[in-house]
Amino acid sequence: MYTLNRILLASDFSASADAALLYATAWARLSQARLLVLHVIDTRVTALPHWTDIFRSTEVFAARDAAAADALQRLRSHPAVAGLQVDVLAQHGTPRTHIVDTAAHVDLVVMGIGRGAGENRHRTEKIAQYVAHNSPVPVLFVPQGGGSAGLPPAGSTRLPFRHILLALHFAQYAPQAIILSQQLAAMCHASLQALQVLEPDKITSYPLDAGTGLYHNRDAVKILLRKRLAEIIPDDPSAPRLERLLLEGNPAEVIVQQSIERQADLVVMSAHAYGLLQKFFNVSTVDIVLEQAPCPILAVPLSSPNAPLPTVGTAYASAG
Repeated sequence: MYTLNRILLASDFSASADAALLYATAWARLSQARLLVLHVIDTRVTALPHWTDIFRSTEVFAARDAAAADALQRLRSHPAVAGLQVDVLAQHGTPRTHIVDTAAHVDLVVMGIGRGAGENRHRTEKIAQYVAHNSPVPVLFVPQGGGSAGLPPAGSTRLPFRHILLALHFAQYAPQAIILSQQLAAMCHASLQALQVLEPDKITSYPLDAGTGLYHNRDAVKILLRKRLAEIIPDDPSAPRLERLLLEGNPAEVIVQQSIERQADLVVMSAHAYGLLQKFFNVSTVDIVLEQAPCPILAVPLSSPNAPLPTVGTAYASAG
C-alpha cells in the first residue's frame, strides 16, 4: 500500500492551478492527508515583465508579495479546503527548485500545467518538466479543466478517473507507478490499461536473455515482451479490469495517441532524472506527453523516498 500523509499543492493561482486544487483536496480527503500549499514568487531578474522594471524591482516584488498574500487568503476560504488540515507557504526565488526542494518532505505533489499558448505556457511547461524529472515523489500534473474526466467537485472524496493508462518499460520502471495505478483503479472503479511500447529501431537493445538470433524474429520478441509484461503486472480477479497492450512505434507518440483513443482520464508514467543516459528510455518521452496528452499525468520517479516533514514555523500559516 502506498500511503499518502502529506500532499503538496504547488500553485501559481492560474486556471490550471485552480484545477489542481480540486484534485489535491479530493486526494487529501481520500487519503486523510495534510495539505501544504506552496506559492513561489519568482524574484529573478528574468521574471520581470519589462527590462525597465529592474530600476523599480523592489516595488514590483512588493506588489507581488501583496498579491500572493491576498490569493493565499482567498484560497484558505475556498470551499474545497473546508475541513482539511492545510498549511500555506510563500517563498521567493526560482519556482521549480523550491517545488522540488519542498517535495522532499511530502508524499505527493499536485500542480497545474498550462494548455494555452504563448510565453506563459512555455514557462509553465518548463517548470513542469523540471519537476517531473527531479521530484523525489510522484507528481500529478493537472491541465485546465482537468481533462475529459472533468474536475472533482469542491469537497469531494472521489477522483473522477474512469480509464487509467499505465505506460511501462519492462526494463526500467518505478514499482510505485504500478502500485499507484492499481490503487487508483480500485478506488475509482476504473479500468486499467498497461502499455508497453516496442521501438522497432531499438529492438536489439531489449535485454531478453534469449540469444542474439532472437532479435531477427519480431514475433518471438513480442511473445517474450508480453510474457514479461504479464509478470510485472499480473491478472488479479479481485482487481478492476486490466488490459495489457504491446504496441510498436515511438513511445511518446503512442502514449499520447492511446490516451486519446482510449479516452484516458489519467496517464501514469515512470520519470527518470535529468542528466542520466538511460539505454532503454528516452528522457524526452515524459516531456512530450506533458505537452500533448489531454488528461492529467502522474509522473512517478524510479525511487520515491519519504523524508520527514520539517517543523512548521512562522513561514507556515495553518488553515485547519
